[in-house]
Amino acid sequence: MNNSDNVKTIGLIHEDIFTDFAKEIIHSVVHYAIGRKDVKIVVIAGRQDESNDDHDKLHQYKQVYNTIFDIGDLCRFDGLIVTLPNINMIQQYKNFMNIPKVFVATDAPGEITVNYNDEMGIRETMDYLVRSCGYTKICMLGGRDENADAQRRKKIFIRCLKENNLEYSEKQYEKSDMSVNSQKAALRLLNRNPDVQAIFCVNDQSAVGLYDVMKKRDMIPGKDIKVFGFDNTLMAGEMIPSLSSIGPDVATLGQTAMELLLAKLSGAEVCSVEIPTRLYGRSSLEYEMYEYNLKEMLNVDTAFIYRMFDDCLYRYRSEIIDRGAIDLRRLFFEFISRMLIAMKNRVMNDDEYDEICKLIDIFFENGAMKYTDADKFLKSVDRLQGAMNESQRSLYVNSKNNRLFARMKDKAIQAQAISKRMETKGYNFGRESIFDFNIETQVYEKPVPDAIDRIIANYSRLGLVNSALYMFDDPIGYDLNKKIRFPGLIYLKCIVRAGELHMIPLEKQECRLDSIFNREELPVSKKGYTAYPIFCGKYIFGMVVTGMERQLLDKGEYITSQLGRALYMNWDWDK
Repeated sequence: MNNSDNVKTIGLIHEDIFTDFAKEIIHSVVHYAIGRKDVKIVVIAGRQDESNDDHDKLHQYKQVYNTIFDIGDLCRFDGLIVTLPNINMIQQYKNFMNIPKVFVATDAPGEITVNYNDEMGIRETMDYLVRSCGYTKICMLGGRDENADAQRRKKIFIRCLKENNLEYSEKQYEKSDMSVNSQKAALRLLNRNPDVQAIFCVNDQSAVGLYDVMKKRDMIPGKDIKVFGFDNTLMAGEMIPSLSSIGPDVATLGQTAMELLLAKLSGAEVCSVEIPTRLYGRSSLEYEMYEYNLKEMLNVDTAFIYRMFDDCLYRYRSEIIDRGAIDLRRLFFEFISRMLIAMKNRVMNDDEYDEICKLIDIFFENGAMKYTDADKFLKSVDRLQGAMNESQRSLYVNSKNNRLFARMKDKAIQAQAISKRMETKGYNFGRESIFDFNIETQVYEKPVPDAIDRIIANYSRLGLVNSALYMFDDPIGYDLNKKIRFPGLIYLKCIVRAGELHMIPLEKQECRLDSIFNREELPVSKKGYTAYPIFCGKYIFGMVVTGMERQLLDKGEYITSQLGRALYMNWDWDK
């Protein structure tokens, strides 16, 4: 897929893109590429499928869905970032096309990989629980046998117990499917260990199942049992109570993978990387890395203030910030340093107070809360406020500083409320759009000759505001026992730009399957593209290429399944 304008097309091969872990990787890869005119990102994502039962409906569905990987094989990418837990799929992409590749969060011997240094964060947490909290009964809700991350984390967990002179038995461990549906595994673990004091969840998703089981037993994470996960996804901060989680200390997996791959593409020699990890403490396991001591505060120490920012807005330092964006780190330094100077000098006039208020407002208006979670931010601000008040240097200045802290908290809560409201509004609008599409494409009688044209004409109602609809000339039947063979040609039926439908003239529809991401008609997407298969039952009708949006990762599969069902119901199978 080498373009004449020297744009490199990077394929991001993934499974289950609706998980928070996948979203984090995709986000960091895409964000790294934003602003680079020489890079295009394309996500090819299937479904994780552990079943071998050909009579299992979910297995059948996932088998057909995963034909998207076969389409990906036919596209000529300049480089690949591969994140797959399935060993067989990893082997397939190890040998694929001999193009530069970087494997993420997986073991791929002989290949360039980017992985967490799991041991750093797990050891930090286990040592804290045993040596500082005095806990002796710690269990683990683990993962699948074939998942390398899960097995590595289990070994580290056992090793940390033994190094702290604690016994380990298999009754302290229960494997799960590593998804939010881990309730049964969590129930078995709790039933075997009624006296458990802390539980390590192999990833943040599995902690959801544990939370559900604890709630049914009137138990509170953080109070009755300390709980911590792994990956430090956005989900961790949104759970109630918020979940403590181990995550990257500086750079993210996706960002590092992009750096390595682009270096390989430029001809540089690169090596595999392990990213340091640390524990991000929240309500389920209170833990703070930094102390806000009075000496540093009175010295208005620059390093101290920036360390405070990194603690409060921990995601900011792993982001690639647009050049034109306001430097939130510097802005934070500006108003916190002024508050500390006022405390030190025991004076803050009204003009200075008003100016700090304006800086705080600008800070939050420019998306500060995107880089943290509300619980973490508010507790960090509480700690700083408490340390300032303890100084007792000036009740007058403390009073004004307390009002400034209250302003920060109010702005943080308002920002989160607005974000949730906009998210809910987006979901409601999407639901109404799909409802309208289903009405317009409903079959009330035998399919009529123009039924498929009617579906294409209503494509924009699906809510895919920047996307392209590709269809094969005829549906392709999937055979579980044979590798599918796609035709070399596919047809671009229509595109949607900013919500507006544009039909493609018949004479311009045909294109090679390996060129679907290069059509000049595609709506421009700064963040890249995602490909979804269109199918119903065993019949594959084509694919949708849509602009990359984080919220779409949750609902893209559902939307395209509605399209596939409409095509199947309206197709003239007798012709």
